[in-house]
Amino acid sequence: MTISKRLNYIDNLRSLTVALLIIYHLAMAYNTWGEANYIFLGESKSFSAIVVLISPWFMSLMFLLAGIGAYYSLKKRSFSAFIKERLIRLGIPFVFGLLIINPILSFVADVTHNGYQGNILSHYGVYFTRFTDLSGYDGGFTLGHLWFVIVLIVISILSSGIIKLCEKMESTVSKFVINATLIIVAIAAYDFKQLGKPLITYLCVFLLGYFLFSKQEFVDKLTKYKWLFVSLFMVATIANTTLFVFVGKYELLNNICNHLAFVTGIPALFCLGNDYLNFTNSICQKCSRLSYVFYIVHFPVVVLCQYFASLIGVGIVANFFVGALVATAVTTLLCLVIDTNSITRVLFGLKSK
Repeated sequence: MTISKRLNYIDNLRSLTVALLIIYHLAMAYNTWGEANYIFLGESKSFSAIVVLISPWFMSLMFLLAGIGAYYSLKKRSFSAFIKERLIRLGIPFVFGLLIINPILSFVADVTHNGYQGNILSHYGVYFTRFTDLSGYDGGFTLGHLWFVIVLIVISILSSGIIKLCEKMESTVSKFVINATLIIVAIAAYDFKQLGKPLITYLCVFLLGYFLFSKQEFVDKLTKYKWLFVSLFMVATIANTTLFVFVGKYELLNNICNHLAFVTGIPALFCLGNDYLNFTNSICQKCSRLSYVFYIVHFPVVVLCQYFASLIGVGIVANFFVGALVATAVTTLLCLVIDTNSITRVLFGLKSK
């Protein structure tokens, strides 16, 4: 089956965004704002800058891309079938990840932060009995990076009801009003966190993916202003990173730049994607199909790479760059192995062959 022009760059944007998480989570081990992380290797402003460069837009982009995926999914199935499919395809990896993958993160955190002496099997007794802030930085139970999966399940269910309601209201409320409202709420709620995440913003951008960015004619019109969005995005992102990491004051200006990086980042990346990522081949298709598997697998691989490299005693710079190479290679290999077996495919949200 021929993949449409629009889907090519959407798939490639998703694959590249997920791949960025290797670098993002490696850099979190050097953050300068006091977050314990699952392993902490010392403060580095240079590596912290990587986190701040990516943070304003990348998770919002993931939810927006998921909203576009929902649009195409609902073109070929009912709302009830869509919800059932989301519960199975996302719910199974979520439960499996909580039982098998996230204990690795908490184990490394307990060893590096608290000096835990037992092995990973004995640590399950800690993991399933220590419930604190759910970060797992203290060795306790954690949602880890799988927060994205459970939030995506909830947003998919909520959005199904909202989409049905909006479809009934289209005779009295224009699509412009709906999209404008979603944009305003997404921006206004950006600093309003629930469980440490701007969940209302994520819900809005998911719906914007469904209603607005799924329309190629809209993206084509947006692309006419590509360099304006890209320029504003670059200025806002660089200013935001400089102020937060290297200057450490001018909080109001920093907050404005952070919001601007979020607001301009998604259209800028979509415009660039529309122009330069509109291609496909067998590698691109496999990367797209395995992108969520890559997401689920990558984090424990990153943490373990950093942990074993720290035991060897390599320096901060070597740990980061060797970790990037090894974690990318190992995560990719694991994704390919998972893809070869029907049981592992189901456990990681893929269709069984």
